[in-house]
Amino acid sequence: MFKLSYVELVTGIKAAKLKELISQGILTAEERDGVTYISAAGIESYLISEERFVPDVFKTSGIKVLIVDDEPNMLNSMKRLFQRFPQITVNTAANAFEMGHSLKILVPDIIILDYSMPGMNGLEILQSLSVEGYLDKVRVIVYTARLPEELEPTLAKIDNVQVLAKSADFKELLITVEKMLNKTRETA
Repeated sequence: MFKLSYVELVTGIKAAKLKELISQGILTAEERDGVTYISAAGIESYLISEERFVPDVFKTSGIKVLIVDDEPNMLNSMKRLFQRFPQITVNTAANAFEMGHSLKILVPDIIILDYSMPGMNGLEILQSLSVEGYLDKVRVIVYTARLPEELEPTLAKIDNVQVLAKSADFKELLITVEKMLNKTRETA
């Protein structure tokens, strides 16, 4: 789901026209906290029917990944890793505030979340995601080098969350992402 103002910015279609398409049932949308969110599938279908360019972010066949890490080198390394795959759209955030902003624009399929960050730690972020209903539709990998041992069982009990130790080669991370996506497809 994409914020109406974001769709307007990326496609150039005016808000009034988008609202008209919603009222006609051409686009599917929902209201949350007074903000209109439009489904990616509807945007993609509409743009194709109008023979307009479809930005990658609206292509529903792709996978959307949000990486949240306060270490710039790790954030950039993971971003480069996922950008190697054309079916993956990557967004990044350096803290909980940036993550919240990203979630208002685009709901990812998977969030890769560092546990130890300034401000809110991984558990606090997961609790916030749960309260806001994101954990019902998003899978999360808590990918961290420093997870307090006593918290691992707590995090493992949260639906759609898996804990993974950071490694230099990212192989286990890619395997975990693939497994999560397969689970998503099986339940869909």
